[in-house]
Amino acid sequence: MTRTPLRARRQNETRKVIFQGWPYFICVGYDDAGRPREVFADGSKQGSDMQAVMRDACIVISIALQHDVEPAELARSLGTVPALTDGNEVEVHASIVGAIVECLEPRPDLAEFTEALHV
Repeated sequence: MTRTPLRARRQNETRKVIFQGWPYFICVGYDDAGRPREVFADGSKQGSDMQAVMRDACIVISIALQHDVEPAELARSLGTVPALTDGNEVEVHASIVGAIVECLEPRPDLAEFTEALHV
């Protein structure tokens, strides 16, 4: 597998995600075709173990994306746990890593905009 290099300037999108009642901010960087290629996360207490785990997880996820691993493949590999939602039992992410990966949707609509930037 060869790493897909990224342009120095690229499209990105930041989302607010609530995980286990806490807000997190997930920033996804996209390549010229609108595929997610990098991810950053913030929202935990600075200097905490959670911050370190999220930072390391984002690095590993970004490396996988840049080696053409699909977000759906990553998601299938992560754990879930049962939870009650509106009286129904559903599977939810076992960790913040699953919530981060869920944000990795392709954005082909960004391709036209990115193309216009680099003309």
